[in-house]
Amino acid sequence: MLFISACSGGGDKKAETKSTAPTAGKEKPAPAASTSISQVNVFLEVSGSMKGFMPTNKAEGITQFQQTIDPFLASIQQSNLIQNKNYFEVREKPYPTTYDQLARTMRYGIQQSASSTTIPAILDSIISQNQNGINILISDFIYSPENNRAVSYVSTDIYRVLSKAKQQGQALSVFAATSDFDGTFYPAQKSAQKTIANCCDTPIPYYVWVMGKPELVSLFNRSLVKNTFPEELHSGFTFEAPAYSVLDKYMPAGNWYCVAENGSCQAITISDLKAPVEMIVGANFSGLPAAFTGAGYLKQNLKIQAENTDAQITNIYPAAQFRTLPGVSGKNTDPLKPFTHFIKIKLTKLNAPQTDLRLQLANQRPAWVQQWTTTNDSQINQAGAKTFNLAGILEGVERAFGADTGGNIFDIAVRLQKEK
Repeated sequence: MLFISACSGGGDKKAETKSTAPTAGKEKPAPAASTSISQVNVFLEVSGSMKGFMPTNKAEGITQFQQTIDPFLASIQQSNLIQNKNYFEVREKPYPTTYDQLARTMRYGIQQSASSTTIPAILDSIISQNQNGINILISDFIYSPENNRAVSYVSTDIYRVLSKAKQQGQALSVFAATSDFDGTFYPAQKSAQKTIANCCDTPIPYYVWVMGKPELVSLFNRSLVKNTFPEELHSGFTFEAPAYSVLDKYMPAGNWYCVAENGSCQAITISDLKAPVEMIVGANFSGLPAAFTGAGYLKQNLKIQAENTDAQITNIYPAAQFRTLPGVSGKNTDPLKPFTHFIKIKLTKLNAPQTDLRLQLANQRPAWVQQWTTTNDSQINQAGAKTFNLAGILEGVERAFGADTGGNIFDIAVRLQKEK
């Protein structure tokens, strides 16, 4: 359980979006990729509210939290990617410990739980002491201020704390999962039921915050987080526009042809529109976090913006599925290798000599955030797997890192032109 109080910070900054011109045949060079991380600090909260994730007297087996976090910590400890590893138990403040001691706490339970924690001081300490490495905070992130009226200001409090990280050029990845919970549950608000003993019949969420320079966080996530946690959210990152090309040999319809440049087709010429035009655009989304490339997120948030045409996305295929489709499986698939996804586009109108068809992936808050938030956790067994005021906490995160502006993760374009 984390108490949140205000702390000084900076101002808003707009999220950056990379845009690729429709006639550009050259990719903007990506920054040099990091190949190692100088230091990783791991902070595990051991307050009373975390004891149910790491019980000392569970009747049988271990919790899902232990099943997930124990190998996660081991992978950090054994990683050759990381030059230095430090571990802390978070009580009223972070206390240095060893990997072996932290692993014992993880496996055999919190022997002596600590008092509740003041999160701004912890975050300030975390952000300040390791600006060139990675900091990881593992907690239930239950927002429980001493004064219940402060609940209304959670978004502002988090914003003011994390603005400092933004000013330092840091980014944040939030990973989320649920676990069975065997212990005493502490509802957030003091006016509600004080504790729920022998809890819980429902899974309880927990969170792993990964903070640091964007390129280092991305490297850590790709190498060590991978698919460990089912839900995620990312703030403070700027992603390069993905490589893409119209693929005129696969499932084409209508009368059109590619205008290729440097081996890539980012413009097409339409001979006529007596029949609808259908085309496939291959795109490489491998540089994006998994949260942005899931089927549900792409279906909801990948949109076409274009004037003087009725172009629309009719399907989005991951590479494995696309290769099995009729009109694809029997052909040479070598040209498909650079791409992770394939976007099918259809149009029947072009009311101008030419137009730019822009494919934009919107940066939207994941649906799980609202699904996992509650304004009253005093009846947690009835409420289900939820965290008190989670949406408010993450609204502050988004505001601090400029992700509340509704910008685009990327903006790429295909030029449509009529044959003269």
